[in-house]
Amino acid sequence: MRYSNSISKVAAAVFGLVALTVGPSTRAVEPQGAPVFASDPQLAAQQRQVYDVVHRYETLLNAGDTAGIMAMFAPDSVAEWNNRPTFATPQERKAAYDALFKEAKFSTVFGYASVDAYGDTGVVRTFHHKGATVVEGGKDVVDLNREVFVLRRIGDEWKIVLYIFNTDPVQGEG
Repeated sequence: MRYSNSISKVAAAVFGLVALTVGPSTRAVEPQGAPVFASDPQLAAQQRQVYDVVHRYETLLNAGDTAGIMAMFAPDSVAEWNNRPTFATPQERKAAYDALFKEAKFSTVFGYASVDAYGDTGVVRTFHHKGATVVEGGKDVVDLNREVFVLRRIGDEWKIVLYIFNTDPVQGEG
């Protein structure tokens, strides 16, 4: 039952964000992949907080730091990776990251398609620049992921509640 409760919360957050996007733009977008923040100081501060979480995730990914990444997720969060089952519990996420870091070494630099903030919810869309690689089994492999991070402010901290990605050779467009 925990799994469906987590999915329900995440789905409600995502559908709520879709409804919010009809209003004034709160989006930070830079086509070349660098984040740009709103001119409104309060909104820009929220966008920077959300960006900082995803940038910290990138740093921990590159360090192969499962424990650090685990601390960034809300307890009821969900991670969905290409060609893998959904990871809906902390134990599933930990096992997935441990296994990932045994087989791959990252030197990822995220490009940012958007950094959005809506009150206590943030959405960040990232992509890997063309030519990005990951080392798998001692060999460079082209890494063309596009990610979506949905974050929720819990107390004074932003936590990841949904992390999904797909692989597509067209990066940073649209």
